Amino acid sequence: MAVAAEPLLATEDLCKSFGGVRALDGVSFSLAAGELMGLIGPNGSGKTTAFNLITGVLKPTSGAIRFRGVPVGGNPPEKNAFLGMARTFQNIRLFRDLPVIDNVMVGVHMRHGPGFLASILQLPSARGAERAIRRRAMDVLDVLGLTRRAGERVGSLPYGDQRKVELARALASEPSLLLLDEPTAGMNPHETADLGTTIRHLHDTLGITTLLVEHDMKMVMRLCDRIVVVNQGKVLSAGTPQSVQADPRVIEAYLGRRRRPADALA
Repeated sequence: MAVAAEPLLATEDLCKSFGGVRALDGVSFSLAAGELMGLIGPNGSGKTTAFNLITGVLKPTSGAIRFRGVPVGGNPPEKNAFLGMARTFQNIRLFRDLPVIDNVMVGVHMRHGPGFLASILQLPSARGAERAIRRRAMDVLDVLGLTRRAGERVGSLPYGDQRKVELARALASEPSLLLLDEPTAGMNPHETADLGTTIRHLHDTLGITTLLVEHDMKMVMRLCDRIVVVNQGKVLSAGTPQSVQADPRVIEAYLGRRRRPADALA
């Protein structure tokens, strides 16, 4: 009998309380290597709390988070990033007054930086490392179609391109797990469609395991291999986009009443 491969990421009975409020109550799900999975739910459902627990922004009240089989619950974000998790933010967090290339080089530095002392002393090894880091950053920009923007100040770019720069910075750290937090927030329909195509292309060509938290249901249903729905702090449904979209519990959670599956989440 074949033994199932260990999931890349797994949460087990994950709980988070804020004072007397239980924001997450026993959430368990797993993400296999190579998957593109969506984590969705109505406003206040607990999906953002789950995301922040996984990335280390918050510490669990109880339960476990395992990455490559190793417990990571309660790790600071920088440790999880070093282990191979890279995330983007709902509100773009870039150095707006710096060029695009410098923002992306920050991501490369985390994995291939020459070290503090070598950089301060301007040793030859540091200069060589900086050239390699710049080349790596340019390679990532090329994948995202941003090469011509490399020297431009981030704050001068269209909003959709700023989102891509943030994605490039995450990819530059060579993650094995990419975590996207509401990547289309603030985008118009054209920008949303373009970013969705970019995310799918990156997943298909680079094979990076991706967890997507997103409010745009059409995008999630189109992009994701599998979807986990949380509501009121619990897992409500999990499965393929087709099965989740047809689940009466999901329809009721989003619309407040039962409707025909054909009308749900349209």
